[in-house]
Amino acid sequence: MKISKMFISRRFKSLVLTVFAFISFSYNIHAQGDAAKGEKLFNQNCASCHFPDKDMTGPALKGARERWIENSSEEKLYDWVRNSTAVIESGDAYANQLFSEWGSVMTAQNVTNEQVDDILAYVEEYQPPVVEVAADPGAGTGEEQESSTLIWWILSALLLVVIGSAASAKSGLQKLANEQDGVNTPGDENWMTAFRRWAWTYRGWVGVTSLIIVVVLLAAGMLDLMKIGVFEDYKPEQPIAYSHELHAGKLGIDCKYCHNSVEKSKHAGIPTVNVCMNCHKTVHEGSTTGTEEIAKIHEAAGYDAATNSYTGETKPIKWVKVHNLPDHVYFNHSQHVNVGGLDCKNCHGNMKKETVARVMTTEDLNNVGVTDEDYDENKVKFTKPTLTMGWCIECHRESNIDIANAPEGSYYNMIHTRLQKDQRTYRSYLEDDVVSVAELGGLECAKCHY
Repeated sequence: MKISKMFISRRFKSLVLTVFAFISFSYNIHAQGDAAKGEKLFNQNCASCHFPDKDMTGPALKGARERWIENSSEEKLYDWVRNSTAVIESGDAYANQLFSEWGSVMTAQNVTNEQVDDILAYVEEYQPPVVEVAADPGAGTGEEQESSTLIWWILSALLLVVIGSAASAKSGLQKLANEQDGVNTPGDENWMTAFRRWAWTYRGWVGVTSLIIVVVLLAAGMLDLMKIGVFEDYKPEQPIAYSHELHAGKLGIDCKYCHNSVEKSKHAGIPTVNVCMNCHKTVHEGSTTGTEEIAKIHEAAGYDAATNSYTGETKPIKWVKVHNLPDHVYFNHSQHVNVGGLDCKNCHGNMKKETVARVMTTEDLNNVGVTDEDYDENKVKFTKPTLTMGWCIECHRESNIDIANAPEGSYYNMIHTRLQKDQRTYRSYLEDDVVSVAELGGLECAKCHY
C-alpha cells in the first residue's frame, strides 16, 4: 500500500499543530509570572482573606489556576478576580459552587491578567516558613545556680572544719609548750570559757570590731528595707508567650489598639480575648511557636480552628500583673496620656524590643530614643528606681509644660487663663521661663494619695 506525500505532509502538519497546541495549553496552565512582584501584590490585595497554602476566610490560592481550568476556564479566573459577582450572575457553575461553599463573594480587585499571573506564580512557589523554637536563654540556669550554691556550701563547711582543726592543733601545741616551760595552764575548760577569757584579754579590739559589725548590719538592713516595693526588671512568666517585639515592632500594631482603655480610664487595661481574636480567628500559626501559643487563645475564646466556629466553652486567661502600685497610690493613665501628652514609652520603655511585659529599669528608660529620630534632648533623665515615689516626683519636677500654646479648651489652656488673671503668680512661675508640673500642683500629696 503506497502512502502519498500529500498524506504524509498532512499528518506532519497535524502532529506539529497538536504539539504546538499542547505547548500552548501547558504554557497557559503555568503562565509565566514574576513571583517577586507577586509577593508584594499578594500582601496588598489577597493576604487579608487568603493564605497561599491553606484555607482562611477564602480558599488556599495554590492550585487555583488548575482548578478553574478544570472546572470552568482560565478566562473566567481572571474575570472572577476582577468581578466575582458578574461571573456568578453569568451562571458559571464553578463560580456558584465557590459562592455556595464560602458564603460570600470575592472582593473585586483592580489588577491586570499579568498581575494575576504574578500572584499565582508567587503562591505556587510559596514554601511555609520553618518554625524555629526560640531558645530559652534561661535554660539550665536554675540547675547551674543550684549546683553553684551547693559547691559554696561544701567549701564553707570544709573551711570551718579546717579552721576548727587548726584551732584545736594550736591549742594542743600551746598546752604542750606551756608544760615544757613549766607554766601552769588552766584545767580543762569548754570553748565558751576560753572565748570569754580571750575576749577579755583583747577587749579593746573586740569592742571596736563589734561596733563595726553592728553598724554594717544596720546599714545593710536599711538598704534592704529601701528595696521594699521596688520591682525594677520584674518580668513574670505569663500563661501565653506573647511577643510585643512581634506585634508592636514587626507588625506595627499601635499600643492603644490592644490597651484600648488607656485614653479614657484610670487603667490601660489588659486586652480582652475578643481583641486577640480579631486577628487570630484567621491567623492560627505563629512565626516562632507554631500553633502552640495561639491555640491557648482559641481555647480561651472557645473557638475551634478546624471548623471555624465557636463552641461556647471559654477558659479565661490568667495574666500576671506586671506594674503594681500600692493600694494607697492613685495613678490615672487617661490623665497622663490625654492631658500630659505622654507616649507609652516614657514609662514603659521601648516595648518594640520586648517579649512579655517587664518593669523597665531607670537605665532602660533613659536609653529610650537615644538613637531614634524622635529623640528629645530635654526629656527627663531618671535617677530613682522605676515605679517608686521618687521616680514620680522626679518626673513632675523636671517635666515642663508649654501652657501658652496649649490647645483651646484643654486643661493647660484653662490653667493659663487663670494664671493670666494673677500676673504676680504667673511671673513667679516664669522666673526660669518654664512652667513645670510641680509648679501646677504636681507635688501635692492629695494628687497621688487617697
